[in-house]
Amino acid sequence: MNTLNYLLIFLIFFSLSCSEQRKDDSYNAIEITKEVEESFESYMNHVNTKGIKGVDSYFSKDSRFYWIEDGVMQYPDRESLLKGIYEFHPTVKHVNLNVFKTDIEVINSNNVMLYAEYKEDIVLNSGFEFTLDGAMSILMIPEDGIWKFLIGHSSVKKPRGDY
Repeated sequence: MNTLNYLLIFLIFFSLSCSEQRKDDSYNAIEITKEVEESFESYMNHVNTKGIKGVDSYFSKDSRFYWIEDGVMQYPDRESLLKGIYEFHPTVKHVNLNVFKTDIEVINSNNVMLYAEYKEDIVLNSGFEFTLDGAMSILMIPEDGIWKFLIGHSSVKKPRGDY
Protein backbone atom coordinates (compact mmCIF):
# COMPACT_ATOMS: atom_id res chain seq x y z
CA MET A 1 0.00 0.00 0.00
CA ASN A 2 1.29 3.39 -0.87
CA THR A 3 1.07 6.63 1.08
CA LEU A 4 -1.94 7.83 -0.89
CA ASN A 5 -3.97 4.76 0.16
CA TYR A 6 -3.05 5.28 3.83
CA LEU A 7 -4.06 8.93 3.56
CA LEU A 8 -7.37 8.00 1.94
CA ILE A 9 -8.15 5.43 4.68
CA PHE A 10 -7.24 7.98 7.35
CA LEU A 11 -9.51 10.60 5.79
CA ILE A 12 -12.43 8.15 5.62
CA PHE A 13 -12.07 7.16 9.29
CA PHE A 14 -11.54 10.78 10.33
CA SER A 15 -14.64 12.01 8.50
CA LEU A 16 -16.76 9.18 9.94
CA SER A 17 -15.58 9.87 13.48
CA CYS A 18 -16.33 13.58 13.15
CA SER A 19 -19.81 13.17 11.74
CA GLU A 20 -22.63 14.30 13.97
CA GLN A 21 -24.33 11.47 15.78
CA ARG A 22 -28.04 11.23 15.18
CA LYS A 23 -30.28 12.01 18.07
CA ASP A 24 -32.88 9.44 19.03
CA ASP A 25 -36.02 11.29 17.99
CA SER A 26 -38.17 8.18 18.16
CA TYR A 27 -39.62 9.07 21.56
CA ASN A 28 -42.14 11.66 22.70
CA ALA A 29 -40.50 13.75 25.44
CA ILE A 30 -43.81 15.41 26.36
CA GLU A 31 -45.50 12.04 26.90
CA ILE A 32 -42.55 10.69 28.87
CA THR A 33 -42.52 13.83 31.05
CA LYS A 34 -46.22 13.32 31.78
CA GLU A 35 -45.65 9.65 32.69
CA VAL A 36 -42.77 10.56 35.03
CA GLU A 37 -44.86 13.31 36.66
CA GLU A 38 -47.65 10.77 37.24
CA SER A 39 -45.27 8.19 38.74
CA PHE A 40 -43.65 10.73 41.06
CA GLU A 41 -47.02 12.16 42.09
CA SER A 42 -48.22 8.62 42.81
CA TYR A 43 -45.13 8.11 45.00
CA MET A 44 -45.82 11.36 46.91
CA ASN A 45 -49.51 10.45 47.37
CA HIS A 46 -48.50 7.02 48.65
CA VAL A 47 -46.11 8.52 51.20
CA ASN A 48 -48.69 11.09 52.34
CA THR A 49 -51.63 8.69 52.62
CA LYS A 50 -50.11 5.29 53.40
CA GLY A 51 -46.72 6.25 54.78
CA ILE A 52 -43.45 4.67 53.80
CA LYS A 53 -44.64 1.07 53.94
CA GLY A 54 -45.11 -0.22 50.42
CA VAL A 55 -42.99 2.40 48.66
CA ASP A 56 -40.75 -0.41 47.40
CA SER A 57 -42.94 -0.63 44.29
CA TYR A 58 -41.45 2.72 43.20
CA PHE A 59 -37.84 1.49 43.37
CA SER A 60 -36.31 -0.35 40.43
CA LYS A 61 -35.27 -3.96 40.82
CA ASP A 62 -32.31 -3.29 38.52
CA SER A 63 -28.97 -4.37 40.02
CA ARG A 64 -27.55 -0.86 39.38
CA PHE A 65 -29.86 0.67 42.02
CA TYR A 66 -28.36 2.84 44.77
CA TRP A 67 -29.25 5.89 46.89
CA ILE A 68 -26.99 8.62 48.26
CA GLU A 69 -27.90 10.79 51.24
CA ASP A 70 -25.93 13.90 52.20
CA GLY A 71 -22.78 12.79 50.45
CA VAL A 72 -22.80 9.17 51.64
CA MET A 73 -23.78 6.10 49.66
CA GLN A 74 -26.31 5.25 52.32
CA TYR A 75 -27.96 2.44 50.38
CA PRO A 76 -25.69 0.65 47.90
CA ASP A 77 -28.56 -1.51 46.63
CA ARG A 78 -32.33 -1.84 46.70
CA GLU A 79 -32.30 -4.45 49.47
CA SER A 80 -30.40 -2.20 51.89
CA LEU A 81 -32.81 0.67 51.23
CA LEU A 82 -35.84 -1.53 51.81
CA LYS A 83 -34.27 -2.91 55.01
CA GLY A 84 -33.79 0.67 56.24
CA ILE A 85 -37.36 1.62 55.34
CA TYR A 86 -38.90 -1.41 57.02
CA GLU A 87 -36.80 -0.96 60.17
CA PHE A 88 -37.81 2.73 60.36
CA HIS A 89 -41.48 2.21 59.45
CA PRO A 90 -42.74 0.91 62.85
CA THR A 91 -41.40 4.03 64.57
CA VAL A 92 -43.26 6.45 62.27
CA LYS A 93 -46.67 7.85 63.16
CA HIS A 94 -47.08 10.30 60.27
CA VAL A 95 -45.24 11.59 57.20
CA ASN A 96 -46.11 14.70 55.21
CA LEU A 97 -44.07 15.11 52.01
CA ASN A 98 -44.48 18.47 50.30
CA VAL A 99 -42.73 18.92 46.96
CA PHE A 100 -42.78 22.52 45.83
CA LYS A 101 -40.50 22.52 42.81
CA THR A 102 -39.72 19.85 40.23
CA ASP A 103 -37.78 19.72 37.02
CA ILE A 104 -37.91 16.77 34.65
CA GLU A 105 -35.28 16.27 31.99
CA VAL A 106 -35.90 13.51 29.45
CA ILE A 107 -32.52 12.11 28.46
CA ASN A 108 -33.85 9.47 26.09
CA SER A 109 -36.69 6.98 25.91
CA ASN A 110 -35.29 4.96 28.84
CA ASN A 111 -33.69 7.56 31.13
CA VAL A 112 -35.17 10.59 32.84
CA MET A 113 -33.66 12.88 35.48
CA LEU A 114 -36.07 14.26 38.04
CA TYR A 115 -35.09 17.08 40.40
CA ALA A 116 -37.33 17.99 43.32
CA GLU A 117 -37.15 20.44 46.21
CA TYR A 118 -39.10 19.24 49.20
CA LYS A 119 -39.98 19.53 52.86
CA GLU A 120 -40.87 16.35 54.67
CA ASP A 121 -42.36 16.51 58.14
CA ILE A 122 -42.00 13.29 60.09
CA VAL A 123 -43.72 12.51 63.39
CA LEU A 124 -42.54 9.47 65.31
CA ASN A 125 -44.64 7.36 67.65
CA SER A 126 -42.47 8.66 70.51
CA GLY A 127 -43.76 12.18 69.80
CA PHE A 128 -40.44 13.36 68.36
CA GLU A 129 -40.93 15.48 65.22
CA PHE A 130 -38.45 16.63 62.62
CA THR A 131 -38.37 18.17 59.18
CA LEU A 132 -36.17 17.31 56.23
CA ASP A 133 -35.82 20.36 54.01
CA GLY A 134 -33.80 19.75 50.89
CA ALA A 135 -33.60 18.47 47.38
CA MET A 136 -33.39 15.18 45.57
CA SER A 137 -32.33 14.12 42.13
CA ILE A 138 -33.47 10.79 40.76
CA LEU A 139 -32.57 8.88 37.63
CA MET A 140 -35.75 7.10 36.59
CA ILE A 141 -36.23 4.22 34.19
CA PRO A 142 -39.34 2.48 32.83
CA GLU A 143 -40.02 -0.84 34.52
CA ASP A 144 -43.19 -2.90 34.89
CA GLY A 145 -45.21 -0.26 33.05
CA ILE A 146 -44.24 2.73 35.23
CA TRP A 147 -41.21 4.96 35.78
CA LYS A 148 -39.18 3.84 38.79
CA PHE A 149 -36.26 5.22 40.80
CA LEU A 150 -32.94 3.71 39.70
CA ILE A 151 -30.35 6.05 41.23
CA GLY A 152 -31.23 8.65 43.81
CA HIS A 153 -29.61 11.40 45.79
CA SER A 154 -31.14 13.47 48.54
CA SER A 155 -29.61 16.17 50.66
CA VAL A 156 -30.88 18.57 53.26
CA LYS A 157 -30.08 22.25 53.50
CA LYS A 158 -27.22 23.04 55.81
CA PRO A 159 -26.08 26.43 57.04
CA ARG A 160 -22.95 27.63 55.30
CA GLY A 161 -20.15 29.14 57.34
CA ASP A 162 -18.23 32.28 56.46
CA TYR A 163 -15.64 31.65 53.79
